[in-house]
Amino acid sequence: MNVSTGFAEKNHAPWVHAEAPSKHEVRLLCDQYGLNERFVRDALDRDEIPRIETAGDYTYIITRFAYEKTDSNVETVPILFALSQHKLVTVSLEKLPSINEILGESGDANGHDPVLVMLLILLHINAQYDRFIHDSSKQIHHLLTNIGRRSVGPESFIRFVHIEDNLNDFLSSLTPTNTTLRHLLANKELSGFARHQDKVNTVILNNEQSIQSCEANLKSLNSIRRTYTLISSHSLDRTIKILTMVSVFIAIPTMFFSMYGMNVGLPEQHNRQAFTGLMVICLLTVLTAYAVGRKKRIF
Repeated sequence: MNVSTGFAEKNHAPWVHAEAPSKHEVRLLCDQYGLNERFVRDALDRDEIPRIETAGDYTYIITRFAYEKTDSNVETVPILFALSQHKLVTVSLEKLPSINEILGESGDANGHDPVLVMLLILLHINAQYDRFIHDSSKQIHHLLTNIGRRSVGPESFIRFVHIEDNLNDFLSSLTPTNTTLRHLLANKELSGFARHQDKVNTVILNNEQSIQSCEANLKSLNSIRRTYTLISSHSLDRTIKILTMVSVFIAIPTMFFSMYGMNVGLPEQHNRQAFTGLMVICLLTVLTAYAVGRKKRIF
């Protein structure tokens, strides 16, 4: 397969792949292989959802694969599989994962079967999902460790949201793919999938494992969120209690001394020992309040 920018093709091969084709290349692709242009353009919409439709000689399958847009920034993008009895045409906006390996493996003795080539691509797509899910698991573990050390900042929670968004995106891609594969396997008109039932089941099983990993990670994220909420609530409650007691400690001596600041006659106001007595009373009152607070585990 000779690969050029945005377009890859192999003469007399069952697989033709177009990567980020221009409008001219889309028309060329549709005219040369008899594709429905609507499905090709749908595959170039980044927000397109997975689905399957049949029109003419082709079964059009749209699913999504993950790719690393920038460092630590993972996104999913649609890919179209236009499958006929003798031809597989794929269209995507981004480069397929492990495309060099796919190109090499699709050229083996079984490379003439478009169904087998499609399953091979799906296996590599799943392997890419697994890698990103594994990275997410490590980041979740790191985040959990930081919460235990109470060294979590705003950046950690921004990353937390990104991880959760990625996992939900993976689920919304993997689950429909398995539904589609089961439908294709049960469709008697597409005998190619029945011939490769073991390979189809392998793809389904791998996707199921990835789905379970995503769900487990999402449960971990929910547990982290609940744990941090409880820790934050407890810390806030404790802080409010301490501030309340500090206010009481300050208010007690203020109350006594303010009485002697009024222009009103008070007992022992001319006694030289009155100040000492007031200090002792204030100290005893504060100590009593502190003892009551400790007994009730306020602080």
